[in-house]
Amino acid sequence: MSMNSNYEFINHPQIKHVKFIVNRIVYCHHHIHSDFEIAMVLKGKGIIETEKNKYLLEEGDLFFVNSYDKHSYSATYIDDNSLSLDGDQEPPLFLIVQISYHFLREYFPLIRNVSFESCLLKEYLPQEYMNLLNKLLISGSIHYFEMEPYFQLSVISTLSFLLKLCLQYVPNKIISDEEKENLKKRNNRIQRIISYIDEHYSSKIKLEDIADMEGITTTHLSHIFSESFGVSFQQYLNLKRLEKSVLLLADKNKKIIDVSYECGFSDPKYMNQLYKKYFNCKPKEFRSRNLVQFKNLIPKEIKQEETVLTDSQSIVEIKNYVSKNKIKVISKDILI
Repeated sequence: MSMNSNYEFINHPQIKHVKFIVNRIVYCHHHIHSDFEIAMVLKGKGIIETEKNKYLLEEGDLFFVNSYDKHSYSATYIDDNSLSLDGDQEPPLFLIVQISYHFLREYFPLIRNVSFESCLLKEYLPQEYMNLLNKLLISGSIHYFEMEPYFQLSVISTLSFLLKLCLQYVPNKIISDEEKENLKKRNNRIQRIISYIDEHYSSKIKLEDIADMEGITTTHLSHIFSESFGVSFQQYLNLKRLEKSVLLLADKNKKIIDVSYECGFSDPKYMNQLYKKYFNCKPKEFRSRNLVQFKNLIPKEIKQEETVLTDSQSIVEIKNYVSKNKIKVISKDILI
């Protein structure tokens, strides 16, 4: 993911239609994907923001993200304007499972058409079932990362039961094939637009050009930007160019005017204005100081900070959580 809001393509390397990750997140921009997503805080406190609301998650809390719903992750100490990081505070650690709507489709065809409400699960499930969901997610993740014999069956069985509980308790509805297809087309369009801007930000880009490319009106395209990204087309483009300029300024041999043109700004004065707005200084001053000093001032719109742990690191963190909370893991031999 790059900036502000993106479409995320998810691969499923170990089990078809399923992916577990453990992610230490300071800020992860708004993004969308076709998979269902369930996130649990293994350590610390974190925030998940959807189009409708912002949720505080404490250790052990679980959050359900519906397919194609825009969402972001952040630490609790991120303010509304910038990534103001405190070196003494550790970012939250999330355990995340992403489940394709093709999962178990042969046995439960309606999974493709289920539309859940993205929500904090404890708002809808009784505590005894929350404990069970926690146990299922932890157990499934251990099987997934350790990859012992028959681990695929263990993961599939735990996630099947987990999805059943969500279907029983989380608000959901069945949408038509046409509605699902429209969602898919909409998000494919968003991905094409993002890719086009990523490839052409250094050139002159007009709203009309992208609208013509997509065969829609500029009014419709403007609505897509405000709805999907939370900013206007011009704001999105400016932030993309600003993001690239920050990287180029690290090379002190580059002239600032060259950085400006290389990033697509038609006038260096306009880049100066953006630096004043976001960094409260001009590019020259930004460069003259130690860039490390600016790390904590980079606006969250153009910065992302997250670390996906390796499988071995993930196992250590999950088992630390198990030990701390005295969770009895569902073994590969006795599933439930």
